[in-house]
Amino acid sequence: MDMRYLVANGLVIGVMGWMATFAGMQVGAAEVVPHRGAGDTSLTELESRAAQAPASAKSVAALATAYLEREQPGLASAVIEKAPREVREQPEVAVLYARALFHRGRTRDALAVARDAGDACADSPSCPTWLVAKTARQVAFFEQVVAAGIDDPLDDLRGTRAAYERSAREVRIVAVR
Repeated sequence: MDMRYLVANGLVIGVMGWMATFAGMQVGAAEVVPHRGAGDTSLTELESRAAQAPASAKSVAALATAYLEREQPGLASAVIEKAPREVREQPEVAVLYARALFHRGRTRDALAVARDAGDACADSPSCPTWLVAKTARQVAFFEQVVAAGIDDPLDDLRGTRAAYERSAREVRIVAVR
């Protein structure tokens, strides 16, 4: 046998061994997609900023997002509920509040808050396009969950998943301002 074939066979066998070794490993979404939200800012810094500027929608939203990412919807709700009414009515904050309420098992309240956020976005020409789309999707999903009679999404995971799939077919963004 020619030396070139031996080297080629050795490389193929080596690659196959390498693939067999690492075949079970999967790269998670968090490793591929950069982390959004709080970023490198520590929770302590976010809490400090929200305490120093409770009337800042940006600081309240950042802290609420951090709590939601850490699966602490009760703390996210508390931060938003303690903020001034003007901050709570900001669509960016209202969307987070609806999400927190949903994860706390208060689906009907989440739907009401999401509808208010959607209405606020519809009335404001400065509302970003991503927020218009997000509120539309959120309202459609919560409507499907409520229509299915699900109060707490953790009590009926299959029903919640089915509601999500129905809502995904329902919402279509046709035109963007």
